[in-house]
Amino acid sequence: MTFTQTQAVWELCRQGLPLLADEAAERWERGLHFKLQSQVRIARAVEALIEQCNWEVGRRGETA
Repeated sequence: MTFTQTQAVWELCRQGLPLLADEAAERWERGLHFKLQSQVRIARAVEALIEQCNWEVGRRGETA
């Protein structure tokens, strides 16, 4: 996992969403994007981290 992915997982746990954190980590490890459920409310900074992580996964797929 990248530093950004680790940070996003930590932030999700910190906001009381450990199950979502586990799901995100698992998807990123498999090279897949993670999408939040629409009813989940999190800070914009965490949303931005998740977007960055998804971008990293996409870039990793392009270079492979």
